[in-house]
Amino acid sequence: MTSIAAVDCRLVNAPTSAQLRRSFDLRSVDENSLSPWANVHQALTHDGTPVVVKRTASSQQRADAMASWTRTLADAGITVVTPTELDTSNPQQIEVSPAATDEEADTSWWVVYPFVEGRPYNGSLGDIEAAGDLLGRIHAVSLTPQLEAGLRPYEWPDTVREDVDSDLETLGEVLARHAGDRAQSATNSVRALAERWWTTALPGLRDADNAAPLPRAGVTSDYKASNLVFVDTEPVLVDPDNGGVEPRILDLALALVLFHNECPTAPARLLTSTEWGRFATAYLRHVTLTQRERELWPLAIDHMLWEEGTWVLEDNDDAAWVDTRQGPQLLDLALATPDRYPLP
Repeated sequence: MTSIAAVDCRLVNAPTSAQLRRSFDLRSVDENSLSPWANVHQALTHDGTPVVVKRTASSQQRADAMASWTRTLADAGITVVTPTELDTSNPQQIEVSPAATDEEADTSWWVVYPFVEGRPYNGSLGDIEAAGDLLGRIHAVSLTPQLEAGLRPYEWPDTVREDVDSDLETLGEVLARHAGDRAQSATNSVRALAERWWTTALPGLRDADNAAPLPRAGVTSDYKASNLVFVDTEPVLVDPDNGGVEPRILDLALALVLFHNECPTAPARLLTSTEWGRFATAYLRHVTLTQRERELWPLAIDHMLWEEGTWVLEDNDDAAWVDTRQGPQLLDLALATPDRYPLP
């Protein structure tokens, strides 16, 4: 399994607010992060404009390509943040000396975006449909060969069976500790998922992609409610920075699997089948999936349930599991199966 999301992925060795302020020549940078899961700091430019400073991609090539991609999306009418025009380079690399001698210096790339004034996701069918519509429009935007080459490509996991068995052992312990009277059914569900993923989903998707590449799109690879800010009824993507170029059905499946994860204003569960129908119908107004993609859709869900969903189950701490919103969402994630979410 991989690790897109984390309960607390803030850099321990991150730049200080003073370093961020000096690097981007800002008036002020708030020391406290806007997010418990990442370093995201509200700030002000010298003319008093509210902005946000956060990490972006991991290298200059990827950071510059990410900035170009967001501008391409904005030029196509997509509501997404783009790097703020500053007198300094934006994005830029900020090196931080290690706190301990056995640590490596952090050389992350950082970016300044406009601060979007709006409201959080409210779980309504209107917000769900609007989010699906936005994802469809993002996937529908064509990329130039140069931009596609600069963004992070998708790599199929090189997992061995021993890794799967080790993960199952850990997941069994997690579910036994946190799932209460649903522990056995959740464990059985995750074990069945592991078998489907290892024997069918991973080889089926990988072989199909090797035979004839699956349609790719520019993706955030982290499209979820907590990364959207709604201005009236229109969602704005405020965190595109995990993005790359990936098979679009995988990004659609990831949005399904983790849309409500880590969102304090979302219902304490995954999307229902009705909500998913509204999301997917809105998405499909802008993207016409091929017949092969439709046939592979159940495999794409299983792939993301295993690769990303089980990682979330394993990584959430005790406090998350007892949280009245996150805990039930995690249990629903453990019990989810592809048949709940057909394509319209």
